[in-house]
Amino acid sequence: MALFLFALTGAIVGGMIGDALQTSQFFGENTKFLIQRYEVFSVPPATLDFYVMKISAGFDFRPNLASILGMIIALFILDRM
Repeated sequence: MALFLFALTGAIVGGMIGDALQTSQFFGENTKFLIQRYEVFSVPPATLDFYVMKISAGFDFRPNLASILGMIIALFILDRM
């Protein structure tokens, strides 16, 4: 469970850092490769219609390079603990 949580946290933090680098304009267009998304896994939304309410759920996993680097760093930190 800790492995999953560390990897998820690293992916989120890495993605946020990658987006922040892209929007900061400090590095200009040189960070464009960090936020390019790669589709790994996708489940289209399924809808259940109960006539009173409608429920839709789907899953889409499209990490960017910064997220992948964040996951690797987080797993490295977990291994050192």
